[in-house]
Amino acid sequence: MYTAQAIRGAAAPRKGLWWLLPREYGAWSMLITGYVTALAVADDLTWAAVWLLPAMVLLLMAKEPLERLLRVSGSEPGRAWNCLGVLLCELLLSGAFGAAAASEARNAAIYLLPFLAAPFYAVAILLGFWGERWRTLRELVATWGLLLVVPGTWLALGLRPDMAMWIIYLGLVLHFLYGVGFLRLQIVAARTHMEAEEVRQGTILMAGSASLITVGVVVVSLFGYLPIWAAVPLLPQMVRAYLWLGSGGPWLEMNRLGRQEVALATAVMVLFTLVAHA
Repeated sequence: MYTAQAIRGAAAPRKGLWWLLPREYGAWSMLITGYVTALAVADDLTWAAVWLLPAMVLLLMAKEPLERLLRVSGSEPGRAWNCLGVLLCELLLSGAFGAAAASEARNAAIYLLPFLAAPFYAVAILLGFWGERWRTLRELVATWGLLLVVPGTWLALGLRPDMAMWIIYLGLVLHFLYGVGFLRLQIVAARTHMEAEEVRQGTILMAGSASLITVGVVVVSLFGYLPIWAAVPLLPQMVRAYLWLGSGGPWLEMNRLGRQEVALATAVMVLFTLVAHA
């Protein structure tokens, strides 16, 4: 079962400078997975791509001081100025690294990538303030924004936007959206004590829809509209769902889910790379 802390979403305050790092480990996974997958499939690395990563990382880190700034009370002016200072430093550094990437690649579109991602982050933060019932939508919006690192990396490598780039971007979006869905299903099951059969039906729906999308991509690829490797991203999610259904086990623990998500993201990166270079 999930721990009480995981279910409530509560966490102990972090000392020192650890509060600067966002707690959402899934966000870090999406950002790093998108970046590494784009590099691996393109089989290249440029200085522009090197500078792009800290630009996107700093933009993600700006979420923490921004949320703290919005929550701080009027009786804590010192804390508000502290959060504001950290926020401005991170945004300025993100812009500087983005400018360095754009200058190195001689492509102004790269400079705009962190700012294109910012509205997604902002909407996700606002949804977080509106309550728990908006949590799933918030995670879906954040997924689209975080994975903009894929087209950003593609441009930083000096490549034109093409089908391969969009397959990686949209494929990873689908992969992580299914991961969010699976996680939310387990959390709802643990919170509301859903019957095992209801959880099973939800998992079947997810596994079945992922299978239909994958089969549809394969069929379309047979007519030459898509490469067959476009079907790769949902395969790990399908396997996980069907294995879980076959195991008949209890609801998954939060720590085990976290390890599974890391393993699935790694599998997608490896599969994308192997099949793209086959």
